[in-house]
Amino acid sequence: MNLLTNSHYPESRSPSKKIRVAKATWTGTFILLFGLAIAFIRLSVDMAPSFMASQVAIIVGVAITVSILFDSRRGWNNLFRADLLCILALYFLTLVEFLYPQAKFDQRLTSEQTIKAIEVLLIGFGGLVIGRHITVFKPAPPEWLDFSNIPDKTLFRIFLISAFLAYFYIFMSVDFNFVKVVEALLNPRFAVPWGRGKFGDWRVFLSELSLFTYVIPPLTGIIWNRRQSFRFSQILLVVFIFAFTLFYGFSGGTRNVLAAYIATFMAGYFLTLQRPSFFKIAIPTAIMGYVMVFATRHMLGFRQMGIINYIATAAYASEKVQDTLSVDYNLWSIGLLVDAFPNKHDFLGLELLLVFLSKPIPRVLWPDKPEGLSTSIETVVGAEGWTVSATYIGETYMMGGIFAVILASLSLGILANWWSRTAAFHTTGYGIVVNALGFFTAAISMRSLIVFTTSMLPIVGLIFIAKTFPGLLGVKRLRYQSQRK
Repeated sequence: MNLLTNSHYPESRSPSKKIRVAKATWTGTFILLFGLAIAFIRLSVDMAPSFMASQVAIIVGVAITVSILFDSRRGWNNLFRADLLCILALYFLTLVEFLYPQAKFDQRLTSEQTIKAIEVLLIGFGGLVIGRHITVFKPAPPEWLDFSNIPDKTLFRIFLISAFLAYFYIFMSVDFNFVKVVEALLNPRFAVPWGRGKFGDWRVFLSELSLFTYVIPPLTGIIWNRRQSFRFSQILLVVFIFAFTLFYGFSGGTRNVLAAYIATFMAGYFLTLQRPSFFKIAIPTAIMGYVMVFATRHMLGFRQMGIINYIATAAYASEKVQDTLSVDYNLWSIGLLVDAFPNKHDFLGLELLLVFLSKPIPRVLWPDKPEGLSTSIETVVGAEGWTVSATYIGETYMMGGIFAVILASLSLGILANWWSRTAAFHTTGYGIVVNALGFFTAAISMRSLIVFTTSMLPIVGLIFIAKTFPGLLGVKRLRYQSQRK
């Protein structure tokens, strides 16, 4: 039996039918580049650092918005792209907080340092914007991304398998007591029973299964759009596990984790949305946007003390929390890095790539694996006892200055463009889940390239299961036709 022609499986697209792929419009790109140029021209050493950053945030924000409006003229589906998510994620990580008052920023950087940081940031934006128009790879996905043998009725089974793998070690650590799990999540994040040491041991293999939590949100979005195919009890269970996953991400105090959950949910939801309309897009976006802004205001406050102590001490009412919006002050760390390299420290060269490639390998298998960079971001900015992020802009500048930033930005833009184009060829929910997880990788890579390879593990896991153990999903192995177009 030919699985590709079996009515039990999604109908394959006709080779003669033109597939409409999502891509950025040149008009939107020119507007965005023009906005970046205006922001660059407006920089002045006579401005206070916070005012300068605020001005750039407004100009770039308006340019991105207008660019999105022009892209939407090709249809709402044209906005569901990894490159656009990269741009929005980078804007969120570096500039969105300057839409709010940031008077303390003036005490952290000089005007000269701020100008250099913004210049490098704008160049990074420009590289992403240009790179998304460069087509290197064919849009049609290769055979290892072909999931046409997996029908949508298996989505619920895939959801349960992912949830089991994601939370198995967590529940095993508390003797499978749900109440103890919730209590641990409400307490300081470093005190949870399932935490592991810096170097890890054999249990690292079980703890890494928690990466399957990133599979749950996109599956939820897809199952919700196709809820007519599932029983009401199944939908309730999916919603409950998804809500618990959001709580799990929120309680950890790590905003990029919660942002990844939200981004992948939205990706799965948008990529399977039938007859997109303004309300079907605007309402979920507004809700999830509010959730992210709310979380951003509070997660830093309770990440050390835990949610229970945060509420008990009324720390949420403090001026520090209520006065302004704080993300990560990545622009501050970028400014210090640009000022330090190569004046005070030599460029790191390919050292970052070694850390980048070795990150997914457990130390129990490679005891001599590099612990980190020889010159860390924390060392440069003078941070002791806490971690500092600088987005991929700061990391690549440490590698080789402006040239490395341009090369990395163009490469990320090219990859995001290719991944967005492959979405049009996925006809099954399983394929869309894999594609949606690529949106998570796109978003998280803006924060740090070091976790890029780790973020790909859920994708690799789903591909491995589908190609190696299709029986686990209740399907047969895909047999390719002798002639493929």
